[in-house]
Amino acid sequence: MEQQHQDYVQKQQNLIAAIAEICVSPMQEIQALRILIYRGEAACRQYLRSVLVKHRKDS
Repeated sequence: MEQQHQDYVQKQQNLIAAIAEICVSPMQEIQALRILIYRGEAACRQYLRSVLVKHRKDS
């Protein structure tokens, strides 16, 4: 049980670091955190992928 909790916390920390790295505006960061809180990790990762795709298209 303790190991599962530590794994969960590590995943969340990694995801929050990815949010900070990928999102270029505070609004994107807020949106990503909102998605993480209300819809979960998978939805948040999907949002981050869409942000990355948008960055690539804009470049």
